[in-house]
Amino acid sequence: MKKVVLTTSLLAIAAAAQAQSSVTLYGRIDNGFQYENGLPGGHKWSFESGDWGCSWFGMQGSEDIGGGTQIIFQLEGQLNTANGQLAGALFGRHATIGATNAAYGTFKLGNLGAGEIQQDSWGLDPQLMQRYAISTLVRGRNWSSAANGFEYSTPNLWGLTVKGQYDVTNNYNWNQASSPTGQGRTDGIELVYDLGPLELRGIYDEVRSAAGTFDNVYAHSRSIMGGGTYTLGPVKIYAGYQHLNAPAATDATMNVGVVGTAGANPAGVTAPTSVDHEWGGVAWQATPAAALTAAVYHTNANHGNGNATMYTLAGTYNLSKRTFVYTEFGYIHNSSTSNIDLGNDGYGNSTDSTGAIVGNNPAYGHSQTGVFAGIMTAF
Repeated sequence: MKKVVLTTSLLAIAAAAQAQSSVTLYGRIDNGFQYENGLPGGHKWSFESGDWGCSWFGMQGSEDIGGGTQIIFQLEGQLNTANGQLAGALFGRHATIGATNAAYGTFKLGNLGAGEIQQDSWGLDPQLMQRYAISTLVRGRNWSSAANGFEYSTPNLWGLTVKGQYDVTNNYNWNQASSPTGQGRTDGIELVYDLGPLELRGIYDEVRSAAGTFDNVYAHSRSIMGGGTYTLGPVKIYAGYQHLNAPAATDATMNVGVVGTAGANPAGVTAPTSVDHEWGGVAWQATPAAALTAAVYHTNANHGNGNATMYTLAGTYNLSKRTFVYTEFGYIHNSSTSNIDLGNDGYGNSTDSTGAIVGNNPAYGHSQTGVFAGIMTAF
C-alpha cells in the first residue's frame, strides 16, 4: 500500500510540474514559383522559398515561477526549403530568454535577430512584408536584425503598448562592431495605440555600420515610421510614412562602382543620405477563406537619385486552418535616375569586367514586373 501511495504522489508532482511549464515545437514551410522580367539579363523563372514569408523552425517554452510571472525562451532558425539548407545561423532569427508578467510586461535578452524592432513594420504593411511590400523600395532596410541585445515591452495600458530595444557590440568602442564585417550598435522604440477599429503605430530605430556610423541609407541609418490601420467590417485600410537618414553616406560606403568600371551613378547623382517613403493600401476579406490586397508604395531619394513607385495586387486562399495558397503581382516604375528592383537588392549597379550589369537591379530608368505563387503550411 505504501508503494502505491508513493507512486501516486510522484505522478501528482510530475503532473503539477507539467502544468506549470511547457515547450512547443513549431515551424512553417513556404515554397512556390516566381517570374520576373526587366532584369539585366532579361526575364527569369525560378523556384522560391519564402516569397510570402520566411520558412522557419523553432521551439519556445515557458515556466511558471509564481506571482503571475513566467520564465520564457525562444530558439528559431530560418530555412531555405527549396534546397533544405539553413538560411543563416542555426538560431539566427531568435535565441532569447526572459520573463513575462501581465502586470509588469515582458523582458527578453539574447539574440533578438529577426525581432529587431523595425521588423514590426509588417503591422503597417498592406502586403504583410511579402516579397513585393514595405521593404522593397527601401532595398530591404525594414528587414534589419540585431544581436547581443535586450528588449522590454509594457503591458497594455489603456490601449497603449510601448516596446524598447538596445543592442550592444561587445567592443571597446560603444558604437563600433568588434569586426570590420560586423554591425554596429542598434536601438529602437515602438509605440502601438489600439483604439478598436483604429490602430496607430510609430517606430524609430538606429542601425549603425561596423564603424559606428550611419553610412548607408538602405542599411546603416536612422529610420522613423508612422501610420495606422482602420478596420471596417471585412475591409482594412492601411497608410504609412517612413523617413531614412544616413548623413555619413558616400559613394564609397555604398559600394558604388566596386565591380568593374561602369558601375558609377548617372551623371550628377551621388549616394543618397535621405529617403522618404509612403504607402497606402486596402485588404478585403472577401470570404472566410479568401482575401485580396491592393497597395501602392512610393519613394524619393535625395542627391539626384530620383523616385520609384510600386503597384501590388495579392490574394490568399485558406485550404485549412494551417495551410493556404497565395499569389502576388508587382510592378515597379523607376524615374530616370532610379534603379530599384523587386528583390530588396542593394544600391547601385555593379558590373563585370566587360562592363555588363550584374545582379537584379534594372538599368536606370527601367521598370520591373513580377508575379509569384505558392503554398504555405504551419505546424
